[in-house]
Amino acid sequence: MTAGRSPSAAREAATLLLAGLCFGASQQLVVRELVSLLYGEEVVLLFVSAAALAAASLGYRLGARLSPRALARLLLACGALLLLSPALPRFLVAGLCLLRGDSGPELLIVLALLTFAAAAPFTAVVPALLDRHERPDDRLAALRRGYTAELVGFGLGSAAALALGGAPGLRFAVLAAALVALVHVALDRRAVTFACTVAAALACATHAPMSKLGADLVYRHKHRLPGAEVLWSVDSPYQRVEVVTAPGRGRMLYLDGLRDLDDRDLGALNHYLARAPATLVRPKRALLVGNGTLSMVPELSRLSEHLTTVEIDAAVVDAGARFFTPGEPLARLANWRLVLADGKQYLAATERRFDLIAVDVPSPLTLGEAYLHTREFYALCRARLNPGGVLAIQLSGPLGAATRTPARLVASLRAEFFEVMVADSETAERAFAYAGDDLPFTPADVQAAAVAGERRLDVLGGPELDARIAGAVPLTLDDLDLVLRRGAERLRERYL
Repeated sequence: MTAGRSPSAAREAATLLLAGLCFGASQQLVVRELVSLLYGEEVVLLFVSAAALAAASLGYRLGARLSPRALARLLLACGALLLLSPALPRFLVAGLCLLRGDSGPELLIVLALLTFAAAAPFTAVVPALLDRHERPDDRLAALRRGYTAELVGFGLGSAAALALGGAPGLRFAVLAAALVALVHVALDRRAVTFACTVAAALACATHAPMSKLGADLVYRHKHRLPGAEVLWSVDSPYQRVEVVTAPGRGRMLYLDGLRDLDDRDLGALNHYLARAPATLVRPKRALLVGNGTLSMVPELSRLSEHLTTVEIDAAVVDAGARFFTPGEPLARLANWRLVLADGKQYLAATERRFDLIAVDVPSPLTLGEAYLHTREFYALCRARLNPGGVLAIQLSGPLGAATRTPARLVASLRAEFFEVMVADSETAERAFAYAGDDLPFTPADVQAAAVAGERRLDVLGGPELDARIAGAVPLTLDDLDLVLRRGAERLRERYL
């Protein structure tokens, strides 16, 4: 992009390959960062994806309109912003939340700038280089070479960023090296290359402590957790997995910026989702779908002859073994096995039948998670239960209005099972549902099995439960409006 020069075909291809590599790597990093900062609901995923596409499109338009000098400055400015990420955006978000005392629309502006920096300077390279070819045949040949090189680079950058999600320092170093190489090949100015190399080296040296400090500040001021500290943070192919601790709160698991559970949840959650039904059923074969922290495994393995855990994300399992359930005792459980797979695919493929299936998955805030709360998924679970078997789920909150998540999940269960029973626990701050064609226990049995120190437990079934969920619409694959509606409500409340 140096003014007055027409690059050779080899140099042009190298420039586009590196631009594509930077584009692919920065997109993976920035999109995950934005989703985590904005909280990873489906509406946020759509919003961030749309912003990334808009930034890429803007880059293509700028490439044919800006002068080579202006494009060089754009590349250097945006490259500097990427080298300061993710620490700088985290500092800005935390600072704005501290000043406001809450989130606001200005956060979206800050994050929009980061989205622009991660896309526009790299997508601008193709039209900028094509514009230097005057003959139509030359332009067409350059277009073919250029897009091929850029696509190859994009694939390599994306793959590297995904593969190195568990090693954020190395992943950042790959992006920094690619940025320096792009500046060197595109601008061909030794002094600028030297300055960029020094800046990249400093950024790599300070990346870990500055990123951690930024993450700590985000949790202290945006999540309102005074004294919070991030103990562990990795990006899996599915989500950002973080373990956070705060005074008076213990350890907490966050997935894409959304709190999944904390130490205080585990006692009551494990009891009503696993211990209580297992005590009443005494299953020969039990299945846990989710529960990546593995917190239910020790107790449920003791109460069943064979236990299988199916969890899709190895990073969540790693977090569980490190911070929530010691891995060494688990390794000694002869009757337990872990399967890293998608829960619905496992149930669809297995020929095994179970006496108890416990589903511990996040609230239906994304379409992927929502499938595990649908009538179709519950039908799949029912098909894998032995006669007299029980499906246990947590309802993501107390049983409330017919339009809210818990009531709609119960309606989905009622559409598939002959019997459904709900235990609404004040101690657990949520309700749990047990479903089967012939439940082997009564509401009185569930009351008697309440967790120690339970403040209040309402157990509903039969006509009483039907009256409580009257008007609730089952969640189906053709009707996942709940996911988008809840996400839109939360996005509007937080930022608009």
